[in-house]
Amino acid sequence: MIFGIDIGGSYIDIVKKIGDEFFHISSIPTNQEAINNIIEEYSNRRVGIAIAGWIRKGEIVNAPNLPFKIDKIKANVIENDANCFAFGISKLYNQKNMLGITVGTGIGMGIIIDGKIFKGGGVAGELGHTIVSNKGKCVCGGVGHLECYFSGWSIKKRYGKDAKELFEENKFPYDKNFNIFCRAVANAILLFDLPFVAIGGRIGGRIREDKIRNRIYEHLPKQFKPEIKVIKDDLMVAKGVCLLVEESEGNIIK
Repeated sequence: MIFGIDIGGSYIDIVKKIGDEFFHISSIPTNQEAINNIIEEYSNRRVGIAIAGWIRKGEIVNAPNLPFKIDKIKANVIENDANCFAFGISKLYNQKNMLGITVGTGIGMGIIIDGKIFKGGGVAGELGHTIVSNKGKCVCGGVGHLECYFSGWSIKKRYGKDAKELFEENKFPYDKNFNIFCRAVANAILLFDLPFVAIGGRIGGRIREDKIRNRIYEHLPKQFKPEIKVIKDDLMVAKGVCLLVEESEGNIIK
């Protein structure tokens, strides 16, 4: 049995994997008490933890969308959440070369090449903090980052409602800021030229697939036309880290 825990900016999702099947244990709002309880309950189990943060050499070096203290975690695997999302898609959808993009509180991107996560110096793929303008203060302290225009926190700031409410009211804004996001994804496609792009997360997984596919294609030369798929599975990050446990040795963040 393997437990997969996704500690995101808004929710913590927990699944367990028995054989080839995944079982949903819980999804709860992210707060310090919940994180502390999880550290205590799961530290001595076979567990993978996905975190909405930048991880380099086993250390969380930044977590701008996760303003909670995370330390003394013992786990078989500790990995960035978007990397886990991409790895899970790669295994479950049999895609060895792909981009996995998550849109939730923030924006993340995992890069899979030859079935492995490409990390560069450790934190490759931070699409949400690429610079798209010279305006807008990001939660990480930077200026003009993509998340300032399209992310859970910026959507709420702009419209006064959570993206969830906007989806429920059929008022999700496919506006100029959505276009900025699609253009950023198109740029990533041009850089890596990978054949498959998966988009998920609690916001990304609810975007209309035709809307995002067509808008991204508008920004691409005709020679670039990867398959673009919206993944409607809020638990994919937790599933992905379970699959990473099966392939990886343990590590500890102290």
